[in-house]
Amino acid sequence: MYLSFLKMGTAVAAVLCLASCTGGEHGGASKEIVQVNDTAITEEALTAELRKRYGRQVLQDMVQGRIMDDKARQLEIGSEQVEQELQSLKQQYGVETDEELLTLLQSQFQLPVQSMESLKNSVLKPQLVRRQMNESVELSDEEKQAYFEEHQEELESVSARHILVEDEETAATVKDKLADGGSFEELAAEYSTDGSASNGGELGFFKHGQMVEPFEKAAFSMSPGSISEPVETEFGYHIIEVLDRKTTYEELEEDVAKAARSARIPSQQEWMQQLMNDADIQIKDSMYDDWIQLQKE
Repeated sequence: MYLSFLKMGTAVAAVLCLASCTGGEHGGASKEIVQVNDTAITEEALTAELRKRYGRQVLQDMVQGRIMDDKARQLEIGSEQVEQELQSLKQQYGVETDEELLTLLQSQFQLPVQSMESLKNSVLKPQLVRRQMNESVELSDEEKQAYFEEHQEELESVSARHILVEDEETAATVKDKLADGGSFEELAAEYSTDGSASNGGELGFFKHGQMVEPFEKAAFSMSPGSISEPVETEFGYHIIEVLDRKTTYEELEEDVAKAARSARIPSQQEWMQQLMNDADIQIKDSMYDDWIQLQKE
């Protein structure tokens, strides 16, 4: 997933609102909004301070957002495709509702998305654009095999499910019930505090670096069908069952092709910079001349 577009917080968004509502530094008389002893703070002063602190990043983010929207339209990627990507993501991680998906992405993958709109526009749409660009790169069997041999460990993936509880005592209780033949799915639904509980705790396949370290270390050390002892992370205690592993070239061929193609195209940052350089960006106000980072010759 692509996180480079998730930079705009509440404070910086206020720059846009205030600038549009008050006329910014170029407007007329600005109303006073706070009185501190004998000194008034005006909307104009507040807008100027927000512009100074956050304006450069906000403008850069807005430009990149417009470019991404244009690129998506060129590739005929619309709301329907983004919605399909969203549903695939829910299916992959075994969740049904938007709230469950956001909770899972925030807690297990530490993805800084606070709303579905942010997830769709800042992650899923760029991901679809990037994927179409990626799929256009052709690779030979020899190139894929060579890439696999060089990157085998990072390509390895594990499919697992888990039950997440708050304390070690509850984790021990769950572990004992599993040892006595209890249903993992039923115990996940009963005990797990994670969004995947409604789907038996299933997390789908994940690679190295996608889970918090103690969870990852345990999962990648296990064989399919085995259940872990309680694993403590910052989120609580996990009982993990590994369902499947992909380690061979034959099992990972599709993933190898995707990764090898990604290695042939620019990094996310370089790609975005390339799109900016290729776009027709005209700065109409000289005060913003150095706010947009272009590298045109």
